[in-house]
Amino acid sequence: MSVNYTTSSLNVAGLQVTVYKNAVLGDDIANLPVAVMILTHGRTGKHDDEYMLSIINSNFEYFNEQRKVDKPSRDLVIVAFDHRNHGHRTVNAKNNFSFGGEEGKFDTGNDTHVIDTYGIFTGTGRDYSFLVDFLPPYLYRNDERTIDLWIASGVSLGGNATWIALANEPRITMAIPIIGSPKNANMYQSRAAERGVPFAPPFVPNSMVALMQRLDPASKPNKLNEPGNPYVGKKILVLAGAEDKLVPHSVGASYIDELEVGPSGVKEVYVQPGTGHFPGTPEMQSKMVEFLWKYALGPAAA
Repeated sequence: MSVNYTTSSLNVAGLQVTVYKNAVLGDDIANLPVAVMILTHGRTGKHDDEYMLSIINSNFEYFNEQRKVDKPSRDLVIVAFDHRNHGHRTVNAKNNFSFGGEEGKFDTGNDTHVIDTYGIFTGTGRDYSFLVDFLPPYLYRNDERTIDLWIASGVSLGGNATWIALANEPRITMAIPIIGSPKNANMYQSRAAERGVPFAPPFVPNSMVALMQRLDPASKPNKLNEPGNPYVGKKILVLAGAEDKLVPHSVGASYIDELEVGPSGVKEVYVQPGTGHFPGTPEMQSKMVEFLWKYALGPAAA
């Protein structure tokens, strides 16, 4: 596989990020406005895991194929970073594990699983807003480029963070959550029941339940006639596996199905048959790159 991107590190006021840019330069994109996609990884992983680099590469590869035929309306920059307690930010790896059970070999049991992971992806969702604030002056010190589109995307834990950012950050107007959920309180209830863990103190304190009820994206109104619907006018592609047992699409499916974005928005949902909790299948990557070209980068997106 040829690599279609370049990488550089950037210290954004103490948050270390990796910036991926197109390796194929040209006058056709040199003076275009920029779409920045903030992309985050799954639990127990890191920003430059192989599947993450595959997603990044597929986006630039598709972009370069399409620009041979049509003039793009924007250049693409992808920014990735490690979640709290992941990668170079790891404090205690056990806090990334789930309840004891059969999830996988890395899982030795973590009684604070709900508190830890909910806090991690909620914090990451807020980091998306922080980066929308501070990336422009760090990326373009001489104001040589303009960022006019912010995109959130992420896988699993990063998919949950993407929903948080989508629901709370009005400047993020496009989002692609991959095997994530907007309805996490229900997701954790399902997971706890599967492991035989009480959805109650000390595993899930009442204060944590109240916090999830307040912060979950699914607590937001999602109908056009409801004031405060944060999705109106946004472009959303939901990618999920039909056989995902870890983050079942069914948990948040009713909220997603009812979600209305209005005539200026786009909502597409792809639930891949026969697929579990897999971080970005080739089919999902194809859906992603086509969506980005059509609604963010190609000539029709201008």
